Amino acid sequence: MGANIAIVDDDELVRTSVAGLLRSFGIRAIPFDSADALLVAGANRFDCIVSDLHMPGTNGLELRRLLNGQANVVPVIIMTAFPERAKDAVRLGERFPLIEKPIDSSQLIACIEDVLGRSVG
Repeated sequence: MGANIAIVDDDELVRTSVAGLLRSFGIRAIPFDSADALLVAGANRFDCIVSDLHMPGTNGLELRRLLNGQANVVPVIIMTAFPERAKDAVRLGERFPLIEKPIDSSQLIACIEDVLGRSVG
């Protein structure tokens, strides 16, 4: 069964590449250039969100915190080219799925399937 995934990254090349990769697996992937744009569109309509860690405005961890406060929690996978920055959040007690850039397609699909608890491709 396919999934409906939001891709959030301020880098156009990254968001279109990740969306294209997911579409090649039969996943409906909708790219957004910011967390704020996703929030306006309605984050709760997605099965999962794959978000960059560092973006102008609301970053990936802030997006995750905002969504965790809602009744219908949408899982957020964080992707980053700077994993040491994500490790700082982990040291402060946060736990979240993390994918390092450059994105490995099989790792990303496995992570999405893990957070959704089902096969997506």
